[in-house]
Amino acid sequence: MKNPATLILKHPDGSSRNIIIEPMLWADLTDTGTYKIYKTAIDNESALFTEALEIDEGKPALADDANPDYLGTIVMEPMHRLWKYTGDLLTTKEQQQIASFIELQKS
Repeated sequence: MKNPATLILKHPDGSSRNIIIEPMLWADLTDTGTYKIYKTAIDNESALFTEALEIDEGKPALADDANPDYLGTIVMEPMHRLWKYTGDLLTTKEQQQIASFIELQKS
């Protein structure tokens, strides 16, 4: 997976959560197996991805720990079909849905 993708996570109660999965790439644009997870603007009415860019070339991007839309990172281990989630905002079932989605994108 080389491009960010959106996914709708489904919950047992019928509700859902919209997320963005952003792959982290090596300099040669190959997949590192690490994916950052963010809430979408649709899910929380955030304007983070829809407003005009407020940072310029001379300033750093918003750090993940300061970003209210950041949900954590998933590192995939494809040989064993395992993943490791770093964060505390996604349930195990949500993590499984994300991992399954990423695996489908890679095949």
